[in-house]
Amino acid sequence: MKQTSLLWILQIGLLSSCASTQICTRPLSQSEPEARAIIAASQKAHGSADFAKINDLSVRYEGKWAAIGPRFQPVLVDSKFRGGSEERLILAPRIIAQSHKGSGGIKNVLRQPDQIAITYNGTLSKDAEANAAAALVADAYALFLLGPFYFQQSDMVFAMNGASVVDHALCDDVLAVLRPGLGMAKEDRVVLSVDRSSKLLRRVRMTLNGLDSTRGAEVDVTFRDFKKIGGVIWPTDFDERVRSPFKLHAHHWNLRGLEINRGLNMHDLKLSQWSAKAAQPTSTLIP
Repeated sequence: MKQTSLLWILQIGLLSSCASTQICTRPLSQSEPEARAIIAASQKAHGSADFAKINDLSVRYEGKWAAIGPRFQPVLVDSKFRGGSEERLILAPRIIAQSHKGSGGIKNVLRQPDQIAITYNGTLSKDAEANAAAALVADAYALFLLGPFYFQQSDMVFAMNGASVVDHALCDDVLAVLRPGLGMAKEDRVVLSVDRSSKLLRRVRMTLNGLDSTRGAEVDVTFRDFKKIGGVIWPTDFDERVRSPFKLHAHHWNLRGLEINRGLNMHDLKLSQWSAKAAQPTSTLIP
């Protein structure tokens, strides 16, 4: 009994000592010119002129979950289904289709503006929490892939948020307020760490307000191994860590394939079955 109580006290103490919510929560109604200029410079550095020519993207990911971190958010992580994935993204209007594979089988996701639908091994999910989690993940992965281009909406608010060092690179940190937020959230906040020298986006730290179970939590994703494809610089290595309410490694994944402008439209991305044009596996990236 004493050992059990001691273990419980130590666990609570660990969570309390590691807890830190560092993303600014103060009200922000308009952008600071310096912050907006840094985001614009990052978009230019990543290839904004060529990105403007993109209508749709086809990507393939492979990843591995950490041993402990995902246990704290099993619905969001859904690790039995989220191993590798083929994903399709139409930029305007933004439509995201994902086909995940894992030990549990196949999970298909169709994310449209204000809508989400998912199937597990062909069966439509009616679980509200699972659907909300899938919407959050779909939006987050669009953010991770698109990087600074995700923040092109005119109604976003940007503010300076100090500086940081990511992989030995000095970065300017910009706080972005997303309304609506990721998934079903009314608002989320993202800190973008932009390399002061190259202007590449090296890390994002973000809130996860789209689920009751993740509200108040923060994660960051570090971007590495950038490659220029179609005139645009994309990250191909992604490393995710939980930063609040405790610090744990969560997920590491790689972009294994990317194709630009297959000519996809919403009719190619039915939840039950993609068209032949959409279903063709994404070509492997050349190392």
